[in-house]
Amino acid sequence: MAGWDAISAAVAAARAEVAAVAPDAATAAEGDAYVMRILTTCLSDAFLGHLMTENGLSRALPTRGGPNPDYRMVHAGLDPARRYRLEGKLNASERVGVGLYSFGAGGSSDIAAYTAFDASSVNAEGRFAVDIAADTAGPGTLPIKPGSRVVLMRTLHRDPDGEPARLALKGGPPIRDLTLAHGDSEAALAQVAQALRASITTFLEWTAATSAAPNRFLAEEPQLTQGVQGDPDTIYYLGYYALAPGEWLEVTMPAGIPSYWSLHAYNHWCESLPSASAGDDTAIADADGSIRIAIGPDARGDAPNRIDTLGRRRGALICRIIGAEAVDLPQTVLKQGS
Repeated sequence: MAGWDAISAAVAAARAEVAAVAPDAATAAEGDAYVMRILTTCLSDAFLGHLMTENGLSRALPTRGGPNPDYRMVHAGLDPARRYRLEGKLNASERVGVGLYSFGAGGSSDIAAYTAFDASSVNAEGRFAVDIAADTAGPGTLPIKPGSRVVLMRTLHRDPDGEPARLALKGGPPIRDLTLAHGDSEAALAQVAQALRASITTFLEWTAATSAAPNRFLAEEPQLTQGVQGDPDTIYYLGYYALAPGEWLEVTMPAGIPSYWSLHAYNHWCESLPSASAGDDTAIADADGSIRIAIGPDARGDAPNRIDTLGRRRGALICRIIGAEAVDLPQTVLKQGS
């Protein structure tokens, strides 16, 4: 079966590509599992869309490219000949960002149109709506520009006991059933093979860029800016920790960040680590308003905040700040000892 042969070849190539750049045996082993998780996501995209779709929107699995664990993401394909209406209710979520995107071969995104909703921009019942069409314009609308292929929603939700935002997209094609989007299994398997290779290649570029500057944040990395910039009103700083036994990294966030910020730790392959984060909702500030965070499996010292990297001594760091015009680069100090 040609489709399975294509997938086997893609998996072999991806495993070899990952193994070739792994810095040590433990990271290589985790990299092999990473390839399989990306493969699983690609298979889900191709074959399980009917199970991942509700109210016209499909859930995006958080496996690629340093996903934000504070976000719940859903998406839908766009047809410029159609007219869509997105309706939502904020509930206990903090924010819903709605963007129209075109995509590169590896999944990196270009923002074509964007709007966001929070408590200040919904009605008294927490409801909001936006019309999406090629010929639409003005408040409450998003125009489908040439090349726009996807509408993507990022819901910022951190309340474990609260109901997340409810979203529904009207105007799309009929509800997806068991019929494969590409017509048959061979076409779907070919899509899986292509998506796997493109995803691995693209996000290894992120890993290479961050790991080349250990124990600090990058002020600017032009080749990553386009792909990382998921929301236009968000500042992104990428970093990396590389720690010997007994070492930890102390990160200082600047004082006075006015709204949401988060710092998440990932493994070397930009996969999110459970609960390895600090943010505006939990962090303890020093007397001057700055926030010090000790990062690593052996983090000690007097920093009032900790990020446990769950045994890992190397991996990516992603800092996100929403709604601020400018924020100083987080500062880092490599520390060791008792």
